[in-house]
Amino acid sequence: MQFGKNITKELNLDLNNLEAATFERIDDIAVITMNRPEGANSLNTAMHRDVVACFDEVHNNDDIRAAVITANGRFFCAGRDIKEFVGTYSEKESNALRPIDDPDHIMFATQCNHYDVWKPLIGAINGAAVGGGLEIAIMCDMIVMSADTYIADLHAKINVGGMNSMNTFLPPMIARELTMTDRRLTAQECLNYGFANYVLPKNEILAKAIDLAKATALMGPDSIQRLKQGSIDLQRKSGNLRYEDYYETRKANQMKMIDRVKSDSDMLEGMEAFVEKRKSSYQKPVKSDDNFKPY
Repeated sequence: MQFGKNITKELNLDLNNLEAATFERIDDIAVITMNRPEGANSLNTAMHRDVVACFDEVHNNDDIRAAVITANGRFFCAGRDIKEFVGTYSEKESNALRPIDDPDHIMFATQCNHYDVWKPLIGAINGAAVGGGLEIAIMCDMIVMSADTYIADLHAKINVGGMNSMNTFLPPMIARELTMTDRRLTAQECLNYGFANYVLPKNEILAKAIDLAKATALMGPDSIQRLKQGSIDLQRKSGNLRYEDYYETRKANQMKMIDRVKSDSDMLEGMEAFVEKRKSSYQKPVKSDDNFKPY
């Protein structure tokens, strides 16, 4: 699936009155602000829907030449809302499907596509970018980080995969430590490894990100289109963005994943331990699985 379906209209959303994000225009620059600070800006269904709607507007509106994404609060984005996920797939609600997990819902399609935004996107990383929040960060073409923040993967900590794509953005051994442990990389480390363009005091990052967006908006559109194509191709090859046929593959695998979550105690153990603020206790050994498919 490609953007261009105008998700905002299909979901009947008003960009001036979103539940978990705000959308602003500064001339030909869009500023998207994730706005769920009480939930660490984690990606629940509402946040996912609103961010997708904002990206879709950036993609479809010819008057917008670049965009900035940032957040309110201490976190940039803490990743998927694990409490919502566990609540959805608990024993009592094992047949419940939220839109981003329902293969027949448009929100599922947008999740598979992983926000294929065809205009320069600048990240103003105001706080920790963790898990799915880090995935949003690596969509960005340039990153400005607050000096007091960090990035972390943590998918493996709760037994829900991990970001192999970080091998594209960081030195391989650093990427593996980040993904295979609970290692955090500080803003200064991100700058040293080339993951961030600038590290500034928190109150300066948004202005700098907007300046970068404005600078790209002055460039030739044909050149920007080709450069953005190269950036998107790189992310697709790294696994962060999915090709169109991935939607059908993931749709076919989704119900199998749900059945596995319900039947495999280790699949929920990490998430339940996170919600309950206790140490995880996994039972299975680490070994190869010839039948494993990404979910």
